[in-house]
Amino acid sequence: MGDLFWANQNIYIENIYRPVILGTLIFFVVIAAVFVFGLFRHYQLLRMGGKENRFDQIPARIMLVLKEIFAHMKIIKEPYPGIMHLLIFWGTALFLIGKIIRPFSYAVDLSSPPQAVFLYSSLLSEIGAVMMIIGGLLAIYRRYIAKPSRLDTKPDDTLIYVWIFIILLTGFMAKGYRIAAGGIEPTDWATWAPVGYLFSKMLPTFDTQSYNEVLVWHRAVLHTLPAFVFLIYIMVNRSRIQHILLTPLNVFFSSLGPKGALVPVDLEKAETFGVSKIEGFTWKQLMDLDACTRCGRCQDNCPAHLSGKELSPKKVIQDLKQHWYDSGPDIFGMLRNKFKGKGRETGVSMIGDVIKHDVIWDCTTCRACQEACPAYIEHINKIIDMRRNLVLDQAEMPETAEMALRCIEERGHTCKGTTACRTDWCGDIAGAKLLAKDSNVEIVYFVGCSAALEDRNMKVSKAFGKILKAANVNFGILGEEESCCGDPARRIGNEYLFQMQAMKNIETLKKYNVKRIVVTCPHGYNCLKNEYPQFGGEFEVIHHSQFIAELISQGRLKLKNNLDKAITYHDGCYLGRHNSVYSEPRTVINALPGVQFKEMARHANKSFCCGAGGGHMWMEEKTGVRISEMRTEQALETNSSVVATACPFCLQMFEDAIKAKQASEKIKPLDIAELVALAIADEQPQK
Repeated sequence: MGDLFWANQNIYIENIYRPVILGTLIFFVVIAAVFVFGLFRHYQLLRMGGKENRFDQIPARIMLVLKEIFAHMKIIKEPYPGIMHLLIFWGTALFLIGKIIRPFSYAVDLSSPPQAVFLYSSLLSEIGAVMMIIGGLLAIYRRYIAKPSRLDTKPDDTLIYVWIFIILLTGFMAKGYRIAAGGIEPTDWATWAPVGYLFSKMLPTFDTQSYNEVLVWHRAVLHTLPAFVFLIYIMVNRSRIQHILLTPLNVFFSSLGPKGALVPVDLEKAETFGVSKIEGFTWKQLMDLDACTRCGRCQDNCPAHLSGKELSPKKVIQDLKQHWYDSGPDIFGMLRNKFKGKGRETGVSMIGDVIKHDVIWDCTTCRACQEACPAYIEHINKIIDMRRNLVLDQAEMPETAEMALRCIEERGHTCKGTTACRTDWCGDIAGAKLLAKDSNVEIVYFVGCSAALEDRNMKVSKAFGKILKAANVNFGILGEEESCCGDPARRIGNEYLFQMQAMKNIETLKKYNVKRIVVTCPHGYNCLKNEYPQFGGEFEVIHHSQFIAELISQGRLKLKNNLDKAITYHDGCYLGRHNSVYSEPRTVINALPGVQFKEMARHANKSFCCGAGGGHMWMEEKTGVRISEMRTEQALETNSSVVATACPFCLQMFEDAIKAKQASEKIKPLDIAELVALAIADEQPQK
């Protein structure tokens, strides 16, 4: 049968195959044209955005793409969807590799296939197709049966599943026809094409001419044509499957700078502040919108959304994306006007109509959305940019936030109504030196507004001072020369006030030739460490949990007092997700005598926000459940007697939430420094 098949190839090629080849070439030309058109449309849309340099550190960017695309480092953190996506991704990769390799089998020797190349490519394609089907079935179960709330199913999603299944099914049928007709030399098809072999057992045999006609028209009409039309559809219809190209691009161009640093504004050149129109975003911020696949991981991890607020990070990105498309240039109009792409006027306001004010103010900038996003979308900068416009151009902000900003402007701190001064906390602690009198110190303690001026957090600064004294650390403070680091101003949206505070503190620190700074506030830590360098403030900045861990490891502290407590630890967002400080606080807690450490269900990079970030320390939660009370519930679930914190904002939020829930007898919030101070023995080793 095989000899007869190949003997009739000239007739087969002349009468059937050449028209099919011609048709295939025409389809390829059409697909290439549509692909170029799709790229051109994306390019013109991205041109609406402003400039931004994301072409630095190319080797690091390539490595990041390879890690995320091929190993799915972020996606696999959720096992079910992670495995599902890995099966689909690697199945598609193997399937396409097999299809690309297969023509080379004919290039080796057309007269006597199957060659080894053909057999291996056949097996590779079948393994890939089976993986795709298994992954697809897992996806169908999840989307249509399990139905997690974060997934919104659109007709395009269903169409893609059906379309891909048809392409795979008809491919197996084509191979089954080929095996059933004996058009290839007999071989162990159960090994090299197990699925095709099963199909061959279900299909009738044909004479050679009938086989040729059935096979070619089956491939052309039922297999190849749907595949080509599918490719055209996803390019023209802006299908979510475009993420195959867009997500790797977005990962490649993702920020490689400090996670906790916001993008600064050039105040001297800026004509307007923040972003009020879609074209005010940079091209990379617009690419973020295109890369979103509506997976909803950001929404599932957003404390504002989970507590019943209006904010959904997913919806923000999708709403901005639709507004971008609606405002984008008319492609065909552009062609008539020499490719000059201009946005269309829609009469819709981005802030107010597309994104409501409450949504913008709901964000705590906790970074849970960005930590979860497999496409590396940067939500926070977009929200802060809109806040900047509201605050600096429109003079709109929550009243309590405005009061905090005014207090920074007038008094250099956020603590409205306080009568304390910045040195009151250290009155009875020997060893604290004012830099104005003696700048020859081992380390400078940048106390921060809360720890210096608020009663509850002054206990933390006193405890930390006791630790420094016990370890014989030669430390200094700025005292009244210290001013608010500016973090609240920047997160609320007043970039001007932030930069004013930053420059003031940088000048003071440089005046005393400060090299090493320790802070008890993660917001100040992030600000001084990651954002002051934007304005020439290069210092070594460490958090007090890191410094205490360092003192313990050096043997400079004796922790002998048995605490006999069950302790859980809350990862503050600006210490954890923004700066990846997870191990040191736990090292300190585990070093305390008589402590039973218990993790909360949500911890480390999955930690739940306390609700105070993004300026919310000075804003009221008007809708939904208080975020701090939700986090307190999670702490209570551990049956711990103490919830340890490493942030003054977190500490205050727990204080208020525990009182509100009448749980003061069950659990008590204490800063890590307070716990260490309790464990310090009376006698300490000399330095």
